[in-house]
Amino acid sequence: MERARTNKPRLEALIVTAVPVTALGVVVGMGVGGSLLICGPVSLALGLVLGALMAAAIGPTAEQADTRAPHTFGVRALLARAAHETRPALSDVDVRVDVAPAKLSATGHPECLHRAVADLIVQAARRSPPGGVVTLAARSAPDGVRLEVVDEGTGDCGAGLAEARRIVDRHGGAMRTEAARPYGCRVVVELPGV
Repeated sequence: MERARTNKPRLEALIVTAVPVTALGVVVGMGVGGSLLICGPVSLALGLVLGALMAAAIGPTAEQADTRAPHTFGVRALLARAAHETRPALSDVDVRVDVAPAKLSATGHPECLHRAVADLIVQAARRSPPGGVVTLAARSAPDGVRLEVVDEGTGDCGAGLAEARRIVDRHGGAMRTEAARPYGCRVVVELPGV
């Protein structure tokens, strides 16, 4: 299924290029007095070659490229970027980033993990009261990296986590929710080590 999604843009480029080029070649060839037996195959070959060139020029999407080459990235940069980019959706909630050690790194697909963290921030902000704080914490763990997204809401944190959970699972990690003390919700993401 994943392979079919990867090849779909290329197949579309092949078809969208090959069909009009072939049709145009036949029409022009017939218009200048050529035989359909000659114009048809030549136009089809030209259309397929141009279509194949266009399809080859289409690179992978960001998500496809991300899933092909996991690499090491800085956790602080990932969390800070997610906090910054979700700022417009947060209204009256602040986000605090707390990473130790400061140069903590993880291995994976940072663009996918960025989407997961941004989604968790938005969900935590929705649960938080005006003037509340969402804390993004990251620590080195025995088997990798432990990320936490903690809000100051009522403690109900089960909804809206499916997409983030799917991304974390794809990275070989685990995600769980628990009550934060004295109030709120803590979403814990554990990612495999470097």
